Amino acid sequence: MDIAESYSLKNHNTFGMDVSCACYVEYGSEEELAEFFSAGRQYGLPRPFLHIGGGSNILFTGDFPGTVFHSGIRFISAPGHSAEAHAGEDAAMSGRVLAEVGAGTPWDDFCLWCAEKGLWGVENLSGIPGETGAAAVQNIGAYGAELKDVVREVRCFDTVTCSMKSFKQKECKYGYRDSIFKQSAKGRYIVTSAVFELSSEGGPRLEYGHVKSAVEKALSESSVKTMTPGLVRSVILGIRDAKLPDPAEIGSAGSFFKNPVVPKVFYEKAEHYAKSKYGPDYEVPHFDAGSGFVKIPAAWLIEQCGWKGCREGNVGVYEKQPLVLVNLTGKASPEEIIALEKKISASVMNLFGIELQPEVEHV
Repeated sequence: MDIAESYSLKNHNTFGMDVSCACYVEYGSEEELAEFFSAGRQYGLPRPFLHIGGGSNILFTGDFPGTVFHSGIRFISAPGHSAEAHAGEDAAMSGRVLAEVGAGTPWDDFCLWCAEKGLWGVENLSGIPGETGAAAVQNIGAYGAELKDVVREVRCFDTVTCSMKSFKQKECKYGYRDSIFKQSAKGRYIVTSAVFELSSEGGPRLEYGHVKSAVEKALSESSVKTMTPGLVRSVILGIRDAKLPDPAEIGSAGSFFKNPVVPKVFYEKAEHYAKSKYGPDYEVPHFDAGSGFVKIPAAWLIEQCGWKGCREGNVGVYEKQPLVLVNLTGKASPEEIIALEKKISASVMNLFGIELQPEVEHV
């Protein structure tokens, strides 16, 4: 268990905010975490407590006055072992494989592992920054897939009872970038690992955007004319690289805003605006969310307001993807990011009457 005071968090948030916390704690196992809390060692630490992953979905709004916890539990289990431990007779299902992943394991390391094993399920989620524990809390999603589609169980440490507890997929109450761990159970449970159900006999999900055409092109150019998780992963990484900045080079937290799900009347308003501007054949990108609601890409709304590629001081809107706010110089302050966020939200509200909600957690 590593404990440090007045600890810099600059390398623990992909925005690159130069902030610190009063105390930082990193643990390497469930046993270490349980011993720490059972012995009451947490009572001497400054409050509040915050648990972070890779810091890829956080905007620190200033120095954190309390204690930041971080998991050093990093492992990917052998599928057979995980199947025996967690699935029992279900493991015999044709082509189904269970894998358990430590919370501190970088998410994309797991995606790479699955591709190398020829296992389907997480290839569309390749390249998403952050760690597996945070991914299970956030219900990460991309290109028509979400973590909830493949997660089977989330193993947690209960900081109240000082015992382990497992949540089945349904108990996690997953929603759009949401879960029980962000709502009623927020702060109580610390994710230590997650179990995923994969398939050796599955197939790709290519319905989102131009993923299908990109995969077909890659397949036609490949010397091996076989669809594999590795091929789909490679295509997804290529698509991401073409539109999203590398946090190691330009500070960002990925998609800053959620795609708004709005009553159909708001989509119709946006459609009227677009057709009057671009012509009667123009179609606003959207997805039917059911029950009279429509999901409109926040990136489209932001671009219509003229923000794509804009710069204000040390911050800006990424030139290839208007959904991404960036720390252009590496010297941006939290106040600059927040000011830009508010300006973008106000312009979308003024033009479309739609309120944008941040996907990035403000701390």
